[in-house]
Amino acid sequence: MKHTLFKALAATGAAALLLTACQSEDGSGGDDGSSGDSASENPVYTEMASWNACEVLDNLQPITDYMDIKGYGSSTAEGGEPGNQEIGNTFDPEAIGCGSIIYLGSLEGASSGNSFGMSGELKVKIIPTEGEDQAAAAYEDRATSAETEASEWTDAATEEFADPWDEGTMVSWIGDADQPNVEVVARDGQWVFHIQLYHTNDFGLRGGGDPALAFTDDELNQWFVDTYLPEVNQTVNNLIAEVQ
Repeated sequence: MKHTLFKALAATGAAALLLTACQSEDGSGGDDGSSGDSASENPVYTEMASWNACEVLDNLQPITDYMDIKGYGSSTAEGGEPGNQEIGNTFDPEAIGCGSIIYLGSLEGASSGNSFGMSGELKVKIIPTEGEDQAAAAYEDRATSAETEASEWTDAATEEFADPWDEGTMVSWIGDADQPNVEVVARDGQWVFHIQLYHTNDFGLRGGGDPALAFTDDELNQWFVDTYLPEVNQTVNNLIAEVQ
């Protein structure tokens, strides 16, 4: 059911293109060429490309709450908000995105009195495309890139998932400075969703102490797949359904 709109829009676009071609052949399509350009526009892509990702994704509040993120935009300070990235941005031009450096709080050393800050970086992206073939290619590129990166480090693991997505992959590994990394890539119809996250490991667990983070890596990764991604899927598809 969730792909009905996509198929209807695609069919409408195809019919419009055929009509334009026929008009051009018999000379009734006009001489300025603008009708062909207009007919080839994909309304779903055009709409999604105009979105503010942070607004669509509730400023990443669900992730902020689950991870107990203390601050955005700094690795040492509380407060701030994730930054918005538009289509054509320098870092990932095919995506709209929301994210930033994150601050996860500090752990006070019981014996030394030193404070150990915990930080990382979170990037959450929506990649709109002109059709399902393009989305499938974008999904494959991003999932493969994540697996290639993971293979260069330790504890690399890949988990595939589906419903409500057409396809999905979660890739995790332990990277530089023993930092946990995870990338989650999922596709639904003509759009792709992509999370990239790394963070300081839990300093509280060193030496057998109590956890200093509000989550374990396994819990967080599974929460992304089981809870957060289905919610995003519903939110985005509800917005797409408004494109008439």
